[in-house]
Amino acid sequence: MSPAQLSGKRAMKSSAQRSLSADQTNAPLGTRVINKRHPWSVVHACEAARDVLPLVEGQLAAGMRPQLLTPAGFGLPSAFAESGRSLEASQISLLRMWNHVRDWRRLLNDAAAESAAEVIHAHSFASGMAAVRSGSGVVYQFNLPVEKLAAADGSHDENSWLARSFRVAEQFVLTRAAAVVVKSHSVRLASLDRGVGADNVFLVPEPIPSDYLESKPDRKWLEQAASGNAESIFFLIPSVPSPASWTGRDAVLRSMRVLAVLKHQHPTVKFVFLCEEEAEDLLREVAGICQLSDWVSILPSDARPVAMASADVVICGIDQSGQSFALEAQARGRALLAADTEQHREITSDGRGCLWFRPGEVSDITQRASFLAGNPQFRRALGAAAREHCLATRSPEVVGAQYDAVYRLAFSKRKGRDSSPPRTQLIPLQVGG
Repeated sequence: MSPAQLSGKRAMKSSAQRSLSADQTNAPLGTRVINKRHPWSVVHACEAARDVLPLVEGQLAAGMRPQLLTPAGFGLPSAFAESGRSLEASQISLLRMWNHVRDWRRLLNDAAAESAAEVIHAHSFASGMAAVRSGSGVVYQFNLPVEKLAAADGSHDENSWLARSFRVAEQFVLTRAAAVVVKSHSVRLASLDRGVGADNVFLVPEPIPSDYLESKPDRKWLEQAASGNAESIFFLIPSVPSPASWTGRDAVLRSMRVLAVLKHQHPTVKFVFLCEEEAEDLLREVAGICQLSDWVSILPSDARPVAMASADVVICGIDQSGQSFALEAQARGRALLAADTEQHREITSDGRGCLWFRPGEVSDITQRASFLAGNPQFRRALGAAAREHCLATRSPEVVGAQYDAVYRLAFSKRKGRDSSPPRTQLIPLQVGG
């Protein structure tokens, strides 16, 4: 294991230890409290194991006992990877959704999930509907309204009669669930609008995969891939919208206008675009017309992990705000130049580890990009602050521990068995001989 990976693990460990420091002050002499939470036995009912693996990793670190229930099977998280069972979800249209609900009800019954675990945590509409109809004390993960998910995959219009009917059905799930977990303030407001009590809604951020936090830059690779050198200042644009839309063309033109000014102030600057093949021709054409080809490099989208970990600055405009690029850049310790949007504010509301710009304003983007290009020490400090912020708020251990309060409330609402909240358990670790 490399020194950088070891340092990343030490940082994650120290972050978790800081969160427990208050508990350790009352520990008996010669012991150190490493867990002051109940080791919840929880079944995660999800369409794909991949959707919950970072969360499960954090809950294991927090002392909980998660299991996975998917259409591919039921078991411990490690069993899915070892057996090669599918980690991907199959797409289910609204027309087939009720059949899928029946499938989930059978899955829950066959696994005896309610008796096998203290809490059922449902991560999809179908699993949530099946769970609340067959039991109590269910936690519902409300990521996006079901009609918006259907519109996003192109299967149905958000305002179609079928989508509206599922909105009503999901309202039933939301109000019957013992606790609702959301990942953003906007979705929290949507859940309140649909009748969920404020005390039943928990805002818990998405955990960051550990490999992001432990990643290290590969400067030599980027210099070679982007035709740069040791003096190059790499600005990464992590995605390009489809060139078939005016939005995509405008985004490319805006980037070129920024670069046209920036290269005169900082001749060693390089704009690196990650894109699909369909956008590559447009980028080369516009760069050629603007005489910027020498300052532009285009890499395939599958180069994202190493490019995101190695760039000097990652630029996330309004076109990237609905995706996870900004959060990934921060977790990898990169300086982030981001549009001031609601989605980006969810990541760092106070701007820690980030420099904001006004969306769509070329002059503002250029001014802030120029500042970052001319201040390498500030870039490094910004990236370090970003990673530390992610460790403190979104590491798997920190996020996993936040579910103790969620599961405690859900367990207290279970019917048909002892549902009194379990007593807090202290697990001591002997120190010394």
